Amino acid sequence: MGIKSSAFCYEQKGLMDPCCDFYSCLTNLPVRRTHLRAVHPHKPTPAGKTFYNSRLLLFIMTFTIEKLRESDVEAAVNLFRLVIDELHARSLETERLHFKDIYPVEEVKKRLHNEDCVYLVGKEDGTVVGFMFAWISEKVGNIHWMGLSPGYRKKGYGDKLLEDTIRIFTEKGCHEAKLFTYPSEKVAYHLFQKHGFKEAAFIDRRFFGVGIILMVRKITPIPEAHRSKKIVLAGEAGQGIKLMAHALANILAKLGKEVALNLVYDAAVRGGNIRAEIVYSDDPIEVPFFEEADIGLQLSKTPDPTVRAKHVLIEASACDAECKKCELRCPASDRIPFEKLATEQFNSPIFVNMIALGRLLSQIGINIETVNFDLEFPAQFPDENIKAIRYGYTYQD
Repeated sequence: MGIKSSAFCYEQKGLMDPCCDFYSCLTNLPVRRTHLRAVHPHKPTPAGKTFYNSRLLLFIMTFTIEKLRESDVEAAVNLFRLVIDELHARSLETERLHFKDIYPVEEVKKRLHNEDCVYLVGKEDGTVVGFMFAWISEKVGNIHWMGLSPGYRKKGYGDKLLEDTIRIFTEKGCHEAKLFTYPSEKVAYHLFQKHGFKEAAFIDRRFFGVGIILMVRKITPIPEAHRSKKIVLAGEAGQGIKLMAHALANILAKLGKEVALNLVYDAAVRGGNIRAEIVYSDDPIEVPFFEEADIGLQLSKTPDPTVRAKHVLIEASACDAECKKCELRCPASDRIPFEKLATEQFNSPIFVNMIALGRLLSQIGINIETVNFDLEFPAQFPDENIKAIRYGYTYQD
């Protein structure tokens, strides 16, 4: 066989017909998610008949699926990087780094403590041979990446990873699962189809820099509250609110959403406040206005009290004391030091809006690995802008 097994070797002498009772005695083995491989040494006779030797060897290769633990993070990330190199073999190294940089080892370890994290590994006899990187956002299970080591494919392990992931999504109350795949990956496409995913949108390469297919599997009926989302962005003139709003609206539209965008300006010509209101939905939008948003972003140091949202991302310096969860400024808020992070990490406060955009994309569950940000922003500081978005996307207090 050439395969090392830490399980056991089963031998039985004098067994002439391995198909009679052989598998019936295995069905009751108390091994969960076990992959079986049997060897029947034999040789054909001149008459064309087959005689089995008196020894039957069975190697049981145990495949298990576990939640990713810190001790396995490095192995999982290395396998992820191998998969990226395979998928993007013809791309420049800088393009491959675009994907790899989202999963640094230490950052992945931090994410394991987040209840929305669904990171799994598949092991054969204790060795990591597969991984699943998924995330839950707004009751939607998002499969970001999954893969198997080259020598462990076509064994049904991908099916098992998907099945366990969907089970976790269901247990956590998700109403649907989403993923992106490449048109060239026919095997992966058919695997997802087999597990109930249906093609929801084909996104041309001119939009995100690479052709991708959005696939969706319905788990339960989508609640009305999740069919559409309302977002409000608020800040001072010069903070890039308009740029953020247009970029976010374009990204959502390219993902097949119906989008409405309204910009509201202060009466002041210069130095006033600006507010952007965005509604996006799977269905046509009948009313593009709202009294209260689902998610809000406040970048101004003097937050606009008229901005109402169920959850707010707020510039930390706007509160000069410990957060009291006051109803006026930030009911159920995340206080994030956007300006301090921009200065410390990127040496300039001009990247406040890009860090904030990354955090917002993470909050609403957009997979930034599918987005070509070069098409969304001006040519000035393209690399720094993208790095700032990624930083905000993965930022944790």
